[in-house]
Amino acid sequence: MNLHQRSLQFFPLQLFAIVMGVSGLTIVYAKANHVLHLPYIFYLATLAILTLIFFMILSSYVTKWLFYEEAIKKEFKHPIKSSFSAAISISFLLVSIAYYDFAPNLSIALWYIGAPMQLFFTLNILSFWINNEFKEVHSNPAWFIPIVGNVLVPVIGVEAAPLFVSIFFFAIGIFFWIVLFTMVIYRIVFHHPMAKKLIPTLFIFIAPPAVGFVSYLRITIGSVDLVSISLYSIALLTFALLAFMIKKYDTKEFFISWWAYTFPLAALTIATIMLNMVYDTAFMFMLSWFFVLLTSAIITFVAYRTLKAITQQHICIEEKE
Repeated sequence: MNLHQRSLQFFPLQLFAIVMGVSGLTIVYAKANHVLHLPYIFYLATLAILTLIFFMILSSYVTKWLFYEEAIKKEFKHPIKSSFSAAISISFLLVSIAYYDFAPNLSIALWYIGAPMQLFFTLNILSFWINNEFKEVHSNPAWFIPIVGNVLVPVIGVEAAPLFVSIFFFAIGIFFWIVLFTMVIYRIVFHHPMAKKLIPTLFIFIAPPAVGFVSYLRITIGSVDLVSISLYSIALLTFALLAFMIKKYDTKEFFISWWAYTFPLAALTIATIMLNMVYDTAFMFMLSWFFVLLTSAIITFVAYRTLKAITQQHICIEEKE
């Protein structure tokens, strides 16, 4: 691959999934520090890496918008890539959560950027779906991304705004999660298998119930009841199902979509640690550590493969449709 074939014009919107994954790991380490006594340096080091990655990806995409506006419009009108537009607002929300332990005021400031942006992207993408004709093959778990962002809002929202705001976003996220889950499952079961590079997005199924559990606990001030346990159970069963299908995942050919493995696993890890705070049993303690180690290992591996792809000049090149 020659250098002239690489261009900021082809800087993929999907790279914001890296911010999502690293943010998730940072939040995992923050929770693990409080509950599992993981050294604080893990949180600080990952927060520093997250900050650098966030500014690099955000500034690169803003620059792309300034010089290659048509390429941006093409991504935002793509039946699959358009869902990743909400990864921008989700990145702001997740960085906000990641900074809450270290700099609460900065955290809330980032929330005030991310929350309105998330509402905009939700309305924009829903109207895009309604006003355009799609085929079953276009639907995939990445469509959950705009919805998951709404469920994230209450995590900091309960501190930054009236409770109604958090309930509003939580309700939107849960409602459309159920609707989209039905649509995407129908497509997976009754139509052609998803493309190889979309297989990792199956892990996105874990995110809505896992994040929903965390948000519900924040809204209800730690209420572990039928609703919260049901959400956690759905997330845990989804993980078990995906783990059961381990032969389906190919680690030979790298795709940016591999980052779909990362944030959902981090969300389930955070939910498990929070549940451990309530039950405080040996089983929940071991399960928490299992997910911390698994999430750390997978994110490290995906990050390594991403860096390898960058050095081999496989990023920021024109993709085949």
